[in-house]
Amino acid sequence: MWPALIAVVIYTLSALSHPLMAWTGPQAQKRFPPKMALQNGITLNTASIVNNHQLKNAKIAKFIPYKDQILFQVTEHEQEPRRYFSLNNSSELLNHDSEQAIWLAHYYLGETPAVKNIEFKTKFDNEYSPINRLLPVYKINFDTQDNLSVFIHTETMALAGINNDWKRTLRFVFKNFHSFDWLNDYEFARLALITVLVSIITIMALTGLGFIFLIRRKSKLQQSSRRWHRRLAYVVTLPLILFSVSGIYHLLYSSIASDEYGARLTQSLDLKSWENITLEKDFENLIIQQINLVSIPVKNDSKMEPDTNIASYRVSGRSKQTSNTNTREQRFKGMAKESKSFYLDGNHQYLDEYNDKKLVQLQSEKLLNSQDLHMQLVTHFGPDYDFRNKRLPVWKISDTQGNLIFIDPATHILVDQSDLTARLERYSFGFLHKWNMITPITGRFKRDILIVITLVMTLVLSIFGYLIYRRRQR
Repeated sequence: MWPALIAVVIYTLSALSHPLMAWTGPQAQKRFPPKMALQNGITLNTASIVNNHQLKNAKIAKFIPYKDQILFQVTEHEQEPRRYFSLNNSSELLNHDSEQAIWLAHYYLGETPAVKNIEFKTKFDNEYSPINRLLPVYKINFDTQDNLSVFIHTETMALAGINNDWKRTLRFVFKNFHSFDWLNDYEFARLALITVLVSIITIMALTGLGFIFLIRRKSKLQQSSRRWHRRLAYVVTLPLILFSVSGIYHLLYSSIASDEYGARLTQSLDLKSWENITLEKDFENLIIQQINLVSIPVKNDSKMEPDTNIASYRVSGRSKQTSNTNTREQRFKGMAKESKSFYLDGNHQYLDEYNDKKLVQLQSEKLLNSQDLHMQLVTHFGPDYDFRNKRLPVWKISDTQGNLIFIDPATHILVDQSDLTARLERYSFGFLHKWNMITPITGRFKRDILIVITLVMTLVLSIFGYLIYRRRQR
């Protein structure tokens, strides 16, 4: 009885901190990245910038907004700050990446608190865990009463995380009393302790379930505590078993499996291939957030000649009617930051024969070594691709072997990948532990309310069991 009571108290109270973080943690006011001040007839002087600064290769290159300007952002190395060049005079803005991060943080917050200090993070840690996926990021600490911190990924212009003292406290409770992170240096001891505690809860729930169905009461229970103990058991026992079993499965899988976190950069751009271009298309009905440099592979049928690439500009945007106001429900559901895209070559010609689906398919055939692929555009987060990945839209590609990959059409980055084993664990944890199967019906907030009610009833059930035990002892 005592080990079971202690295990239930630890896990129910620590589990309650997780929905509290989602409900009461700091929240950004904007959900989409800032738009570009783009006008018809504007010239993207890519070649001038590349030649003046002797730029060669880049992982990612794009035109992005900064205040009332348009800058050319170049990512040369994955773990180093980005470089920026002015569209007006082709000059380089030295050490601008941190200023870009601060400007983006103020934009998402909807206010401009004073900056206390800023850190460039290339590794995950206790406050910015691998669940956030994006690296490198800037951690911007603001001079506020609650010690607000914002994490910005400048390459995607994404708000990667937001913390304050209250959220840090809740996270500390969850990490140290739910996943026992204080034993991270002793992984075997951590796994053993959690497995023992959760197994005790599982055994308690299974034996309780046996008592419910095997022991039939011929007369009404006289003690009110025993009556309520039995009533709550009808409701709580099955969810408690599902919580426990899926929790142990998640614990062991996460410890053993080598899950890859973060975006993998898969392209290499020869920047000298791009010419200056003047945009003449009417952008009146689109909000443009970035213009990417994309190298389009063209397969040569002749065996004597190598395959070629077309240096193109990918222009994408979303409808002006879409609201930019952020809510907690929308943050977890997600929404595509673009709804339309098209490609232009260096001669200002529209590449109508090329689109995101075709280019992503070419890349996927190489990655998966298969042409029998199923493709789907993902515009909201779901069981296979959740809010931790931050990027939308992405293309979901699966093959006949059960492999699943997600590719960002803007940069052709492999964002996420999984096989059948990984997805089985993900479904188990998502459906049995987090009850994601009811989210489409109830929404995330009401789902969390149901989980909280179940946890509280579990705690009350254990208290009634303790009272019954004490009465029998007397």
